[in-house]
Amino acid sequence: MKTLLATLVSLGLTGCAGFLTPRLAARPPLAEEGAVFLYLQGWPQDADRLSLSLASLAAVREDGGAVPLALALAELPGPEPRRQRLLASGRLPPGAYRGFELQVTKAAVLAPDGPAQLLVPKEPSPLEGPFEVKAGAATVLGLTLRYEPSFQAGVAFTPRFAVAAPARPPPALDGVCSNAGGSDLTLFDRRRREVFAVLATGREPRGLALSQGPSARLYVALSGEDQVQVHDLTSDVEQPRLRLSPGDRPIELALAPDGRTLLVLNAGSNTLSFLDPDTGVERARLPTGTAPASLLVDRAWRRAYVLNEGSNSVTVVDVANRAVAGSIPTGAGPIRAQLDRAGDKLYVIYSSSPQLDAFSLPSLAPAGRVTVGLGATALKVDPRTDLLYVALRGESRLRVYDAFSLIPVDFFPVPGTVTWLAIDDAENALLALVPSLPGLAVLDLASHQLLSTVPVGEEPYAVTVAGERF
Repeated sequence: MKTLLATLVSLGLTGCAGFLTPRLAARPPLAEEGAVFLYLQGWPQDADRLSLSLASLAAVREDGGAVPLALALAELPGPEPRRQRLLASGRLPPGAYRGFELQVTKAAVLAPDGPAQLLVPKEPSPLEGPFEVKAGAATVLGLTLRYEPSFQAGVAFTPRFAVAAPARPPPALDGVCSNAGGSDLTLFDRRRREVFAVLATGREPRGLALSQGPSARLYVALSGEDQVQVHDLTSDVEQPRLRLSPGDRPIELALAPDGRTLLVLNAGSNTLSFLDPDTGVERARLPTGTAPASLLVDRAWRRAYVLNEGSNSVTVVDVANRAVAGSIPTGAGPIRAQLDRAGDKLYVIYSSSPQLDAFSLPSLAPAGRVTVGLGATALKVDPRTDLLYVALRGESRLRVYDAFSLIPVDFFPVPGTVTWLAIDDAENALLALVPSLPGLAVLDLASHQLLSTVPVGEEPYAVTVAGERF
């Protein structure tokens, strides 16, 4: 089995979201071109009875030339009309643009006896809103329907939308999602639950780490470039990248609370790097097991745990001494781990075993087991309640377990298979990444209600927020 796995890895396969998948044919990073992301803001309440069918949407240059965009929504308002949704996006030549043009093929208003069809223009309708596209950068704009001005004589409809850049929140309200297939990051306001920016990155961004304090730096593991990208969220300026060794293929990061040590898990070389985030100097490099899938550091920053999907083990690392402290043999394909509130139990889920295992710390002895189902994809412990949230492939719910007894106590409905879980401490909300949307489901931890969904990019991998609860 180990020989087969090594062969798969050598062919470019890797464990992702709890099961083996081909390495992504990631969208090339932006270089000479720029990009625009156009989001439809919440549908106005007075437009509840209105429906539209769209044929095309294009960006219009200052000289009048039109550049088509890819429509993400063709029927409006569509599901979740009160929430922000991606309407269209595309890569554009750099330069000045005067707005957009939208081709509507059908418009109707729901009347008591059924939909009443409206007259729509045969030619595309202009949406005025000047913006600039810069090479290597992404521009985010929001569209808000102006309902009353869109009607003429009661039976004709010409779409009128206000075009504006979303308000940018302070860094303390930032949330970030890495989009491995799109070579970009989605930045969202975690309180308003709306996208306000998209940051272009290098190839295949995966793991994320946010610094604490006034510096507000964001670190991004560029799996496709063997680098860590650094972005200053306060000044909105990219800093010099941290370079790793060729073939490292970094997938996950952890930043020390004092900001002086960055741990980088390298799936390509089966290693864990200790980097100085200011200078990029590698202070140490430790071996892990085969095909490491994820990284967890305890709250005191004494021990780190590397889940080795290929060698069925957990590598235990003494962080202060930068040394391997031991290894835990596990079931088949360990992919995610979490610690209980006291930090004396480690919980592990697997891609190829239906079990969830508990291990005592620091002894590393087995401390319990429960069957959760085959194909686990995400795991999160809420340190405030010691509840365990477990996601399985193909399930539109999270299973909830008591961490002490490992007894199932509840279910948590979600809009699709979840591959990443995080907790927004200030909002007491569970953030569940659902690639099939693609989006981030925001769920209230007290009521288990879906509060909102945030649109994200292609092949989303990881999510983090300022003030995340660990």
